Amino acid sequence: MRIAQVLIGSLVLFQSVSLYAENSKQCLKYWNEPVVQFELLEDTQCPHVWEDNFNPHGKKVVEKIGFNLKNNNWMSAGICNHIKYKKNNYYIYWADMKHNKTDIIMIFNDNAAFLYSREIDRTKIKESGYTRKDILDVNLSCAQSGSDLNMVSVINSYILKETNIKDISKYQIFDRFK
Repeated sequence: MRIAQVLIGSLVLFQSVSLYAENSKQCLKYWNEPVVQFELLEDTQCPHVWEDNFNPHGKKVVEKIGFNLKNNNWMSAGICNHIKYKKNNYYIYWADMKHNKTDIIMIFNDNAAFLYSREIDRTKIKESGYTRKDILDVNLSCAQSGSDLNMVSVINSYILKETNIKDISKYQIFDRFK
């Protein structure tokens, strides 16, 4: 009986470690992970996050952040950036919420997923709104599922090298493009 309790306790602990959402402070610690060199391969079609055949680890992290996968406000091109690092394939996926521009930047493979989510801090927007040139504060969150020790460094490296994002805690219109 004692062995069964230990096994169940270990399983619960493992699950709580492998799937969790982080607060902004922890996400900024992830953002400071070392940058690595990767190979950028040709973009590939991938399912939308709200479709049933999307990566299961990816679905878990989106739900862990608190998003409803069936929400009609999701927007995505259905394109993943394909990256190779240390002989492993990674896919970068972007999606936005139409109604408030909250975005997710996700990396996934068959074993794991990690994402950053940036929700514009509406309390700091001027009464007149904002323009393409404005750099806005965000409410940052992140989550991970599965286990891949390189995943955070790979997504950070991609963001810094292939986009105009220099600070994950800020948002600017079209900052995902160079």
